[in-house]
Amino acid sequence: MNRHQKQPHFIVRNPAYRQAFQRLDESLEKNLGFSNAEKIRLMRKAMFADVDALEKSGTVKLPD
Repeated sequence: MNRHQKQPHFIVRNPAYRQAFQRLDESLEKNLGFSNAEKIRLMRKAMFADVDALEKSGTVKLPD
């Protein structure tokens, strides 16, 4: 066993991203009166639109 273990390397992210996402979240909360369930539904609709189209066409069959 090594007495002097290496310190973990932390991922340093640009703080501008955090501030930008925080401002985006704040503006969404102000401008959208949706509940969390509605937000999730809208995100799912946007992210999986191609899968939904394939499912409707009969190309893809998702399990229930």
